[in-house]
Order: sequence, then structure tokens, then C-alpha cells
Amino acid sequence: MLNFLTAIPVRTLRIVNPQGTVAICALWTPVEFQEKRLRELYPELLRDGSPICSIGGLYGGGLKIMLRNLHFNPQVDTVILYGKDFAGAGEHLRKFFRGEIVKTGRFQRYILADGEKRDLETVSIVGRKSVYHMDSLLLPEDFARPPRIWDLNEDPERDKIAALKNFFESYRPLAAPPESRPDKIPLPRPEISVFPTEPKAGAVVADTILGAWEEILYRLHRFGIPVTFRKGKERRELLNFKAVINFPQDYSSEEILQEPYLLNQQTLAEYQNGILNPAAADDGGPYTYGNRIRSHFDVDLLERAAASLAQESDARHALISLWDNGRDLEADESPCLVSLFFRKIEGKIHLTATFRSHNASYAWPLNAFALLTLLEEAVAMAQKKIAARSDPGDPASPAELSVGSLTVISLSLTLNADDLPKTGEIIRARAQRPYRMAEDPNGYFKISVDREKKEIVAQHHAPTSELLTEYRGRDSHEVYQKLATALAVSDLGHAMYLGSQLERAWLCLQKGLEYVQDKKKLF
Repeated sequence: MLNFLTAIPVRTLRIVNPQGTVAICALWTPVEFQEKRLRELYPELLRDGSPICSIGGLYGGGLKIMLRNLHFNPQVDTVILYGKDFAGAGEHLRKFFRGEIVKTGRFQRYILADGEKRDLETVSIVGRKSVYHMDSLLLPEDFARPPRIWDLNEDPERDKIAALKNFFESYRPLAAPPESRPDKIPLPRPEISVFPTEPKAGAVVADTILGAWEEILYRLHRFGIPVTFRKGKERRELLNFKAVINFPQDYSSEEILQEPYLLNQQTLAEYQNGILNPAAADDGGPYTYGNRIRSHFDVDLLERAAASLAQESDARHALISLWDNGRDLEADESPCLVSLFFRKIEGKIHLTATFRSHNASYAWPLNAFALLTLLEEAVAMAQKKIAARSDPGDPASPAELSVGSLTVISLSLTLNADDLPKTGEIIRARAQRPYRMAEDPNGYFKISVDREKKEIVAQHHAPTSELLTEYRGRDSHEVYQKLATALAVSDLGHAMYLGSQLERAWLCLQKGLEYVQDKKKLF
């Protein structure tokens, strides 16, 4: 008889009897919990000579590992599903052995155990709760004798321990074990060039233009989807990407010209001057941004926007469209910058600019500094209009307008593959900089323990320190569920910090220890 040996070692796998022919799959229930339960309620199952070869789980996408171990151990004729199934892993296992897999037609490059690189098609198992993706090195037809799957969860009213006892009292191996093992099918390692993310909803909030540019280049380098444009140009792309710059005027002329940024001073000046220039392109080209904004439509749209901003009311009419539908839909060259929206709030004028396509390696920072020039000009023009109609002797004259934030929305944000080396220094500088948690605009939390009620307390304070509300729970999981439901946290670093503090508070509550919130790691 074959001895039970895994093809791939798994930390959570408990070997019971190497000659056993039944495997228990605990799904998302901790393996040690199921082992303890069986030892207490049915100890005979875990003694010498047990038909159970192992107890393992499927937590965290472990199906591809389990299938390889089952394939390498054909003496296992039965898999019993016994545990909580939060993500549909048990359904994925059953569907695999029923042959209900979908070939996606998508290929991923993998590195095999011997170092060979191979493009393998991805296959999917579509369940009611989720879809499981895996490589195609191991498929249902590769099993000479597929194990039968018995799901104890199919009947919620079933006494599972009694059902296990009845099963094993009458169990006999289905057939004699095979004389030899199949070859091992090691788990391949994907060759990572791009990390997974949601490519249609990226956002960056930064204090400065250069800080936002750093983050954009890093996001594109790490998460940008590889695409091929016309003429075979290879790029990485993210869609609907938003960059919010809180203090766009915060930069020095020396900083932008030095490493790692190395922006060209002459080119930058041309961008800044051009966005205000109403003249047509000198070379007879189809458009310039300044021309579209200030004369193409036979009106100075910036002047009109400034007039709207100068009004006492908080009008939302200061919208400029650079797109000419009659021309640009079919033109070979059309503006990348398609709209500008100015908004006055509490004496600050904010600008949101939308680009239909945006090259991040060189155009993005030049465009951002040009937009700052446009925003400064809009503020100056609006201020001048306010002053022209005000009485200089009136002590209640309107307050000075000032430059607010700059938001750049890129419907298609790309990074040329050829520009990866050129932007490498900026990307490396961003990657190597120690993470420093920013202040969360949603506010901050004071964590404490209420020993009388045996609860964790998270008091939510506004950035201005007012107490907003509090969240309570018997453990860290209950509190974090309430925080997540209320969208109380907006910063990833803040969320990770709170998770560690809530867990510490819960441990102190359980052990009767004093809990003091760790504030040294906040910023």
C-alpha cells in the first residue's frame, strides 16, 4: 500500500494515518479546531489505523495545492467537506471533479520548478459566491481515479459528528490502491510584471505636484495593465485615474530641475505660456490648449469662467470644454485636455481638469504645472473683476481670492514601456522611502477598553478634535466591521494601524492587562 505523502508541504495539513484513504477538508474552519473537535467527540477516528489520512483546509485559495496533493496520492478515494465555507471553496472542489471548468483563453507566464518559463492558459471555476482561477497544468482528466466528494454542509440540520460515525462504521475502501504514484505536478510560480489591482478607479491625494507624479509613476509601474496601441506601441494603462494636489504652488524652481525629476526648464516654460496664449499653433497644427480655451470658439472662455467666479453666488457654471465635437471626433489629432471646471469655496478657487488620454512619463507633470499657471491666472482675473466693481472705501469689501487645490482626472493614463528606464530613478526613490502615515481626512480614533461591559471602545474624532461618535464591540472583529460599514477610515495606513490597535485592545481585554494606545507609530 502506498504511504501518504504530500506533493506540496502545507503548514495547516495534519497527517493522521499515512496509509489512510479518506481526507477531511475543513474548508475555512481552522484545522486545529476540527482536529480538537474530532478528538473530543470521536477519538477513535484519530487513533492508529484510522482510515483518515489527513485533515486540511482550503483557506486562502488553497484549492490548487489540495488538488496536487490528491493527484499525487491516488489511494485517497473520499474527501469529506466538514467546516465553514465562506468563499465557496467546497463548491469549487465539487465542480472541478465534475469537469465544470472554463478555459478562459487568457495566458499567464509561469516559472516551473525546474526554472523553465511557460505560458499557461488560465482556467476558471465559476461558483455562486465567487470565481476561482488557476493554472491549467492539472485538469480533471489527469486524475485516473477521481475521489468522491461528500459535503456534510449540504444538509444544515444534519448532526455532523453522528453522520461521520455512521459513515466510518460502514466505510470500506472503494478499490485496491494503485501500485505506483503519478508524477508530481509542482505548483508553478507566476512571473510577476504587474501586480493585480482594480484598474478603473485609481486615486492619489498628495500635497505637491511632484509628490503626485511620483505616486502616479509608481502605480503605473506596479499596477498598470499592459496594452498595445497603434503602431505596436507598448504601454501600461490605468483608467479614470484621479490625482488631487492639495497645495499645487508648493514647489521650488530648483527642485523640479534636479534629480530625480530633471524636468526641462524651456519645455516647462513653453507649456505654462502656451496654455494662456490664444493664438493658433505656429506650425499650422490643429490646436493648442491656449487657443481652444481663449479664442477657438470665438470667445475667451477663461474670461467667462473668471466672471462667473467673481460673482457673489457660488455658481457652478465655470466649466470650459476644449472638445469640438464637429471636428475632434474624426480628426487625427485632437486635444488630450478636454475640460476644466473651476469652483470657488470659502475664498479659494479649485480646478479640476479632465484629460481623455495622458502620458505619465513626461506630459503629466508639464500639464500639471501648466494647469497651475491657468488656475493662478483665473484667480487673478476673478480678483480683478471683483475689485473693479467694489467701493475702495467700503470696509466690507470682498476678501482676497486664493489658489486652492488642483485635481487631474486622466481617463486613460499610460506609461510607455520605453520610458520605464527613464522614470526608474523616480520610481525607485518612491519605493525605497519609508512609509509615513498621513493624517486621515476622516479623522482619528482613541481606542480604549471598557472592562465593566467587556467591550472595546473606538472614539471617532474629527480632524479638529471634536468627538463625533463611538463604536463598541466585544472583539476587534466586531469593531472593525462597524468602522468599515460606516466608511469611518479612508487611509490604508490608518486602517492597518487601527487593526493592530484593536487586536491589542482585545488581547488586553481577554487577559486582564492594561491597554494603552500606541501613539508613537502614528506619524
